[in-house]
Amino acid sequence: MMGGDENKTASSQDAVDIRLIEQALDNGFIHIDTAEKYANGYTEELIAQAIKNKSRENIFLASKASKGNHSKFLLKQSLDASLKRLGTDYLDLYYLHQHTPEIPFEETAEALSLACQVGKIKHIGVCNFSVQSFDALQKYLEPKILANQVHYNLAFREPEFSGLIEHSAIHNYFIVAWRPLKLIKRNVVNPSVSHNIWETGAFPILDEMSKRYNATNVKIALSWVTHRPNIVTLVKSSNISHLIESAAGTQITLSNEDYKILSENFYPQYKLSDSIILN
Repeated sequence: MMGGDENKTASSQDAVDIRLIEQALDNGFIHIDTAEKYANGYTEELIAQAIKNKSRENIFLASKASKGNHSKFLLKQSLDASLKRLGTDYLDLYYLHQHTPEIPFEETAEALSLACQVGKIKHIGVCNFSVQSFDALQKYLEPKILANQVHYNLAFREPEFSGLIEHSAIHNYFIVAWRPLKLIKRNVVNPSVSHNIWETGAFPILDEMSKRYNATNVKIALSWVTHRPNIVTLVKSSNISHLIESAAGTQITLSNEDYKILSENFYPQYKLSDSIILN
């Protein structure tokens, strides 16, 4: 949401967001995730301002080609535009932002492979791909797909139900979980009211685990998401202390028993058809 949603919204918040990215990098963060779709490219421009005086080799920069822009011509156009807006000559990771069925995987793979060969991208990623779509694209790619960015948290478990988590472990690629803290619980008495992870009592099992590990609910939830070695996560905040707290969650290691307890007993858990209430 930096710079707007799907359209640019220039405001005094821009300076706050730029400063936040600078502070994050100063505090040891290295991974910045963006996309041409975010604020219609304006988010990339804000990031460029934040990293212009930073050491590029110490930043892992990822962006995405929007759904529909996966043909050989359009993907090159999208990539070049993102590089220009970000003020860099390469991306560490470039994603396909959702599967575009009308464009053959063979054509998309050719464009991605060429971008790797000329050094514009170091690694290839996909977003919200099923196991079947992942395998279909990989068949045409010589470079190995590094990551699949998907919606995954304690409440939203579709990647487990679909077999994606198991598939990622077998084929040794990263799951990059987005919205790891979006744990919405509707009020039983008043469904128009919802509770979130920051509220004590909203999720008793998290409260219990927090006491056991002397940590916050946020840290426990992030520790759960990143429990498996090939799963990392993305957190957005306009408050540097919140980002630092989130990062600390990845340093907490839940016991396998507690991980299992949380996995099996956290409520609510949503199926894919329920995901609309999380958006």
